[in-house]
Amino acid sequence: MITTVTLNPAVDCYLFPERFEKGAINSYENCLRCPGGKGINVSLLLHSLGVETTALGIGAGASGREIAALLRQAGCKTDFLFLEAGESRINLKIRTPEGEETDLNGTGPEIPWEAMERLEQKLAGLQPGDGLVLAGSVPPSLPVDAYARLLRSTGEKELCTVVDAAGEALLAALPCHPFLIKPNREELEALFGREIKELSDAADCAGALQEKGARNVAVSLGEQGALLVCEDGRRLFCRAPRGEAVSSVGAGDSMVAGFLYGWEQRHTLEDALRWGVSAGSATAFSQGIASGEAVRQLYLETGNVRAF
Repeated sequence: MITTVTLNPAVDCYLFPERFEKGAINSYENCLRCPGGKGINVSLLLHSLGVETTALGIGAGASGREIAALLRQAGCKTDFLFLEAGESRINLKIRTPEGEETDLNGTGPEIPWEAMERLEQKLAGLQPGDGLVLAGSVPPSLPVDAYARLLRSTGEKELCTVVDAAGEALLAALPCHPFLIKPNREELEALFGREIKELSDAADCAGALQEKGARNVAVSLGEQGALLVCEDGRRLFCRAPRGEAVSSVGAGDSMVAGFLYGWEQRHTLEDALRWGVSAGSATAFSQGIASGEAVRQLYLETGNVRAF
């Protein structure tokens, strides 16, 4: 069982106007409403790949209940906590025929620490060998070390833990020794205040995060693919397959799901990285989160992992 946690989920509304002009009245015909949030995206793809997963999140108001309902419609098991006040985010994502993307993202409700304590109680039920994915930004109403506190609440259980966050929220979780973290190039550049041009640059930064406590560090590099600095000292790289990019939304989350799927299949980091790159690319080539079938097909086209 892999449990994902999304502290600030959203209803993602995709709009497809024939044209979009800033400062003018724009029209659209179709609106696609999807459950959004990094942990939710991981659960959606894991479910499509046939992995048992539960999407755990904190919701509020009508939009929060819509998120849970949309997940259930997709066949995904949910376990949401609902706040008494506020509304979960509604994000507008405008996609033009020219391929331009404009996002208007909400901030979400204020989350009291009481809700986090209830979340800790739910995580206490995890069993040794289960997976736990903590993904996405930490809402402003919570302390920056919220993920670290959740990890500590699981005690000494041998869980496969993943933290996919940025900035101080990620750094605070590293002493808890997560099995995997997955920063992208831009997040590494922001953390270290340097431009990353070469694989070796990204690997050096990943190694520095490993020294702070992460066991394995995967770095997503967009259309180039991804690298992995392993806890045994190896540096691995997998090139992304070719395809037409549709949207980058959810690609990194899909990489996490693919990595966990590959790890469950064979328990080799090479295969986990290859499945991760395949899943991230499949979503980049799709409108929305890719299907498990699309990921499996693209896996056959993804090159072998190599050391560097």
